[in-house]
Amino acid sequence: MTTRGAYIFPSQVHVDDEVRRLGLSRSMDVMLDLASDTLAMDFRSILENGTEDEVNDPRFRRPLINLMGVAGYQKDLRSRDVQPVCVTGMSLGFLSAAAAAGWVSLEDMVRMSHLMASIETEVFADTDYVSVFFYNCEPLKVLDELRAQGLDSLLHLSAMVSSNQFLGACRLSDIDAMKPALMKAGAFYKAIPHSFPGHCALMETVRRRFADEWQFRAPYGNTVLPLVSINDCRPYTSGETIRQHVIDQFTTVLNWSGVIRYLAGLRLDTYVVLEPSAFVAKSMTLDPECGLTPATGGVTGDV
Repeated sequence: MTTRGAYIFPSQVHVDDEVRRLGLSRSMDVMLDLASDTLAMDFRSILENGTEDEVNDPRFRRPLINLMGVAGYQKDLRSRDVQPVCVTGMSLGFLSAAAAAGWVSLEDMVRMSHLMASIETEVFADTDYVSVFFYNCEPLKVLDELRAQGLDSLLHLSAMVSSNQFLGACRLSDIDAMKPALMKAGAFYKAIPHSFPGHCALMETVRRRFADEWQFRAPYGNTVLPLVSINDCRPYTSGETIRQHVIDQFTTVLNWSGVIRYLAGLRLDTYVVLEPSAFVAKSMTLDPECGLTPATGGVTGDV
């Protein structure tokens, strides 16, 4: 019996041996060729032979993760008896979801992802800003404790991941100063390697440059399948609105926990988190208020 479901596309993750393996699956063959031709980079060779720094360069990693999500979505639709009601994605996954739903060509998705990463690489090259994942804590309690100690200016909220997890941006050199407040709030945290501090006011320069420099080479249009935006947790099919949300992601505090609440309210049968799914699925599982049980789908099986 066909079930009703939502597809959730992955955020950018660290490319380790498992992600390399998934990236070299049969479902990715044509995607790797498309990315290689579009960006004049040999994606297959980099995946097979590249160093850790090369495969985790965001100008390579982000388009790769985008295409893995789309390839996994296409494969999962063929193998799972589910009727998609909507699609969504965490951070980078928003762009994957938009392309998978038909909003924009895969080539433009790859170019867009690459341009975003190129601008961020240039803007943040001489800084020590990083993205930091905070967990096992109440986000507002952490921010209140920093404020009480006069340190709130050191941490910029980037994304509300769940009731007990969030993403923030700060300087590596400021983490030691924040440690007493973080410990008092009961927060565990981990700086994310090979990542820029996205989705906060620090990115205003990146946002302006991206809005000025980005040009579609293929027309974008309205989608048939609604895309739930991580900006405001609402469904859209307007290509123009989705385009604006991609731009606004740079300086919006993203509300992934709100997206999860919205999906839960739809009372669907299946919630498929596409590979590489570990971060998104784990964040849902560890959130005591999530209320959803994620199913993993994607390119596995074609490896």
